[in-house]
Amino acid sequence: MFRGNSPVRAPFVGLVLWILIMLLTSDCLAQNSLMLEKVGRGRKFFFHTEDKFMLRTVRPDTFLSGHIWDIAQKNMVLQTYIPITVQYDNIRYVYRDHKHLKKIGVYFCIFSGVTFGVISINHLLNNEQVFTPDMAYLTLPFLGVGILSISCSRERFKLGYKWKLKVMDMPVFPIDGR
Repeated sequence: MFRGNSPVRAPFVGLVLWILIMLLTSDCLAQNSLMLEKVGRGRKFFFHTEDKFMLRTVRPDTFLSGHIWDIAQKNMVLQTYIPITVQYDNIRYVYRDHKHLKKIGVYFCIFSGVTFGVISINHLLNNEQVFTPDMAYLTLPFLGVGILSISCSRERFKLGYKWKLKVMDMPVFPIDGR
């Protein structure tokens, strides 16, 4: 009855091609995710490929920082200058940065330096002694808070009884977006 291209066949072929394209995209395929969780608590952190990841290994005692290239069941590949394969059993510590604390610390240090510079220029223009106690009273507290904030911006998790690093065989997108 129908010869050549039938009007029923064209939408069906388009629908099949669309389904195949959707199935072959990386969002639909299962991807491994790393989950760092505290046993018995609700604290969980998820890491996916291309996320920044910092760790310290047991043998040799080395600090590694880079982006996650690949997540497998027994090991992961970390992209630093060259790809490095790290076994999960060899990881001692996992580090996590708090970006807002680091940013606040940098701002406080910059504010301290700018204030120090302005006071120094003011003393030079007025032919006064350049380094006075008022410079220390006005700049050192901001510098101290900045250094303290930067040093507290990195949190360290020791893997063992309390913290576990698990591999999940599905893409995990937590509600808060981290």
